Amino acid sequence: MKKYDDDNYINDQDPENTDTSKKKKFNIFDWYYNREGKGITGDGFVAADAPTFKNFFKLIWRQMNKLLSCNLFFILANFPIIILIIAMSGILTSQSVSPYYQSILSLNGAMLFDSNPILMNLMSIYGIHVKITAINTPTIVLFILGFVLTMFTWGFSKIGTTYVYRNMIMGDPVFPFSDAIYIIKRNIKKSLIFGILDFVFIAMFIYNINFLLANYTVSPMNSFMLFFTSAMCILFFFMRPYIYIMSFTFNLSVGKVIKNAFYFVILGVKRNFMAFFGSIILVVLNWIIFRIFMPIGIILPFILTIAIFDMIGVYAAYPIIKKYMIDTQN
Repeated sequence: MKKYDDDNYINDQDPENTDTSKKKKFNIFDWYYNREGKGITGDGFVAADAPTFKNFFKLIWRQMNKLLSCNLFFILANFPIIILIIAMSGILTSQSVSPYYQSILSLNGAMLFDSNPILMNLMSIYGIHVKITAINTPTIVLFILGFVLTMFTWGFSKIGTTYVYRNMIMGDPVFPFSDAIYIIKRNIKKSLIFGILDFVFIAMFIYNINFLLANYTVSPMNSFMLFFTSAMCILFFFMRPYIYIMSFTFNLSVGKVIKNAFYFVILGVKRNFMAFFGSIILVVLNWIIFRIFMPIGIILPFILTIAIFDMIGVYAAYPIIKKYMIDTQN
C-alpha cells in the first residue's frame, strides 16, 4: 500500500489547465532572453528523461540565461529583504565605546593614588576601549518590518521560480517572468502558507544553530541540541523542494504535501544527499570567491548563486515525484 497521497493529480501541462495566452504577453526580460535565434534548433534534450549528474551541468549550461532571469525575479520579488539587510548592517544602531577588560576599574582606582610606571604600563595593556553598538528603536522597527514583509513575499518567489525550474527539467518552453507570475496567480493561498512556514523555519534554524554553536560547551545538553537541530535542519532542507513542487503540481492539502515530502526524503535519499553536498560545494565556492575578491563574492548571489542553489534541489526532487506520483497516474 502506498504511504504517500497521490489523489487529485493536476497535470498543469494539459490544455485545460494551462493558459497559453500568458506566453503571448510582452515582457522585456522574456523578450531579451527568449527571442528567436538564427535558425538553430535543439536536439530534443530533456533532463527529466535521464536526470544524471552529467545532464545537470548540461541543463545549467543550456538554461543559463533563464537562470539569470529566475535569480533576478527572486531578488525583485523579495525586495523587502533590503530592509532586513539595512537593519542588520548596523547603520542605524547607536554606537559608543566600552572598556575591553573589567580590570580597568581597579587600575583607574589605583591611578588616583599613584601613577608609577608599572601602573601606566598595565593601563596601556588593559585600558583598551572597543566600539559597541546598541540596538535602537529605528533598527527594531526596520527589522520587524523587513521580516514580516519578506515572510509574505518569500512563498511567491519560491513557487514561481520552482515552477520555472521544473519546466526546464521537463524540457518545456520557459518564459521565466510570465511563467512565474502565472503559477503564483493560480496558487496564491498555498504560496502564502508554504512561504510563511518556510521563512519562519529558516529563521528559527539560523538563530538556534548560531546560539548553540556559541554555547555548545556550556553543557552536554547544548551539544546534543546542536546535533539534533542540525539533523532537523538537514531534513528540512531535503523536504523543501518536494513541498514547493507538489504545491502547484497536485491538488493536495497542506498536511498531505508535508507528509508526502517526508516520505520522498526517504525514497530519494541518494539524490537528496547528492543535492545537499552539491549545495554545500556551491556555497563554499561562493565564500572562497568572496574571500579572494569581495565585490564579486557579494554580487554573485544577486546574479546567479540563488538560482543554481534552488535548481539543485528541484533537479534532485522532481524525478522522485515523477516516478512515484506522476508516472503511476498515467
